[in-house]
Amino acid sequence: MNNQILELNDVWISFDNKKTYILKDINFGLSKWEVMSIIGVNWSWKTTLLKVIAWIYKNSLWKIKRNYKRLSYVPQKIDIDKTFPIRVNEFIQIYNDKINQKELLWYFKKFDSEKLIDKNISALSGGELQKVLIISALISKPDIILLDEPTSWIDIIWEDIFYELVGDIKKIFPHISIILISHNINLVYKNSDKVVCLHKDNFCCHWTPKEINDNIEVKKIFWDYVLPYEHTHHNKHIH
Repeated sequence: MNNQILELNDVWISFDNKKTYILKDINFGLSKWEVMSIIGVNWSWKTTLLKVIAWIYKNSLWKIKRNYKRLSYVPQKIDIDKTFPIRVNEFIQIYNDKINQKELLWYFKKFDSEKLIDKNISALSGGELQKVLIISALISKPDIILLDEPTSWIDIIWEDIFYELVGDIKKIFPHISIILISHNINLVYKNSDKVVCLHKDNFCCHWTPKEINDNIEVKKIFWDYVLPYEHTHHNKHIH
C-alpha cells in the first residue's frame, strides 16, 4: 500500500513566465505520519516551496499529487494590533467557528496550555503565540500541517519546547504528517524522518537525516553547522 500523501514530481518554479526558475527539478514525497524538515541557506526559497505545497502559489508547471483531505498552514509570523482586545479563545474561534468551549479546552489541555485560553492575544510571548497558532491549525483536523520557520521568532528555550511540541503532536495525533522549515540543523536531524535540503537556485537533495548528514555536498553548504547525527524516533502508535 502506498502511504504517500503528498508527491512532488518534476516541479519547476517560475514567477516570470518560464524565463527563469527559482527552484528546479524537485522530486520528493511525504508519507503518512512523517516529520519532514526543509533546510537551506538564506534565499534558497524555502518559504516559497512551502507555499507551493500549501497551494497558496498556483501554477500549471507544479506537478503535485495531493492524496489528503485537509492541510493546515501556519505562517512564519502574524502581525497583531497590540491595542485590539481579543482573547485567545476568541481569536481561535475566528478560524474555527464551529468549535465549542469544551472541545477548545480539550485541545489546550492536551498541550498543558489551559492558562493561555483567557489571555489577551497581544500579551502572549513569541513561543506562546506560536503554540496557539499550531493548536488552532490542529483544530481543523488536518492530515498535513505546514510550519513556516516556527522557531524564528522565539528564544532558545522555546525552541526546545517547540520540538517537544512536535513530539506531542505525533503522540496525540499520530496520523498527522508535518512539514516544517528550520535553521537549527542539530534539532532537525534529531526530530525529522526526512530532510529536504535547498540551495540557491537549485534543489539539492531529499533523504533521511543520516543520509543528509553524510552527504558531502550538504557539508559544503553548511560547513560547521552540520553536526553529528542523532535521531529521535516518533512512535506513531502512541495515543
